[in-house]
Amino acid sequence: MYGRTLSRRTLLVGAGATAALTALSSISSSRSTAAAPAEPVDVLIVGSGYAGAIAAFRLAEAGINSVVVERGRRWPIRPTGDTFATPENPDGRAAWLSTTSPFTPEPLDIYPGVLEAYQADGVMALAGAGVGGGSLVNSAVMMQPSRELFNLTLGRLLDYDEMDDVWFPRARNLIGATPMPDDVYNSSYYRAARGFYDAAQRAGLDPIRVDMALDWDVVRGEMTGRYVQSAVLGHSTWGMNSGAKRSVDRTILAAAEATRRVAVVTLTRVVSIVQQRDRYLVSCERINESGTVVARPTFSARHVILAAGSLGTTKLLVRARARRELPLLSPRVGTAWCTNGDTVAMWSGMPDNNPGQGGPSGIIARDWVNNPIGPVTGLNFPWPGMPAGTGALAGLFLGLAPAVGRFSYNHATDEVRLTWPASAPAVTQVVDAVTDTVGRFAAVDGATPQFITPERTSHPLGGVPLGIATDLLGRLRGYPNLYVIDSALIPGSTGGAPPALTVAALADRCVTGLLEADAFSPSRRPASLATV
Repeated sequence: MYGRTLSRRTLLVGAGATAALTALSSISSSRSTAAAPAEPVDVLIVGSGYAGAIAAFRLAEAGINSVVVERGRRWPIRPTGDTFATPENPDGRAAWLSTTSPFTPEPLDIYPGVLEAYQADGVMALAGAGVGGGSLVNSAVMMQPSRELFNLTLGRLLDYDEMDDVWFPRARNLIGATPMPDDVYNSSYYRAARGFYDAAQRAGLDPIRVDMALDWDVVRGEMTGRYVQSAVLGHSTWGMNSGAKRSVDRTILAAAEATRRVAVVTLTRVVSIVQQRDRYLVSCERINESGTVVARPTFSARHVILAAGSLGTTKLLVRARARRELPLLSPRVGTAWCTNGDTVAMWSGMPDNNPGQGGPSGIIARDWVNNPIGPVTGLNFPWPGMPAGTGALAGLFLGLAPAVGRFSYNHATDEVRLTWPASAPAVTQVVDAVTDTVGRFAAVDGATPQFITPERTSHPLGGVPLGIATDLLGRLRGYPNLYVIDSALIPGSTGGAPPALTVAALADRCVTGLLEADAFSPSRRPASLATV
């Protein structure tokens, strides 16, 4: 399907993990769905987004081998410029094993596509799927929270001076984030970005060009016809076919794999984690491109690092606790979840500003002082396919929503569900604050708000709160050598900023701290586990 049959080299990379490669190759060739004997590994990383990629990279730097397990497939950028589905040509590549996507009315065929749309009780939560995780599908915004808003949400857990001096700069350098250059900003393709910036200024907000994980030379190549147009058309949610996005599969994780100390196992989802003496038995399902289970590999891991995102990590742990597989997990696992205050809005009736809706979201409008209800951050949100001449602008707005979402387990169905109290006053207050900001935005041009909705979040956060369900390095209480280092640690909000940079910085802080504490020291593990 789609001409994308995966080779063994694509599925498993990293010659430093020879044993895992050999075992999993034999599993694949047998195509049996029976459980295989457990493969011993030293460090197993679940998830290949920002947190998982940084963990693999830092461990490899320290000379430690790891296996990264990813539920999705690889998405290599090809010269033909057709790796990902596009808004103009949607297909199964757009959705994770689903016939529908919230971004198109078209019915889709079942395929392990790049974006999961998880319908919780009260909100739809979006999550990346594939090698690179959320970095494949986000808007590439790498925004550092302000000191004041960071301290309102994370200040009791993390020292802002330390984050500002060390971890945020390290994350920016790893990702290669820079703001939109003048020549791109002033081009005809980015008229909507300039319109958003101008309207924000006239509305009394504080707009800036924000750091972005984009290769601006590739964006320039899109404008000259050297590369297929993607960023300049506002494509991002399903991936960027030009290769302009600096997703971690092409940057941090690629560097980790180049050390030959990292094996990445794709189309493999973790279904359970059970403690067995000083190890963890991690049972998985290997799927094909139709979502059918074709093998059941199992790992016996000395260390397990969970980096499957807020939804993936939390659901795994809530299920493991309820099924008595990890019964000592804190009762706070499954709490402190939030949408990061995500609210989408659009207004129309402005002068024409959108020949291509160039993107993704390179402009930030900060309404942190003048909003009478609460601080709001607005990102210009390119809307592919907007009819020319409509004079419309769209934005993704973030407020400081409370971390009041909870996960629960249903024994009868063996399902973990997320409940978000969308009608709670503290939650609706964020929508009220966004409505105030959008109203001032629209008023400067006599425009009309078309919709303001908090029904979807692309920034799910929390579920395994840092310093409560874990210690301050992500070590799960009650379980040595079991760690959480991803967005699940963050209780609900990253201070009015998109979370990617904060997630990356926090993951680096956790893994580096664990290494400095000799958590993975060879002297602390049996000689037979010295290599994967």
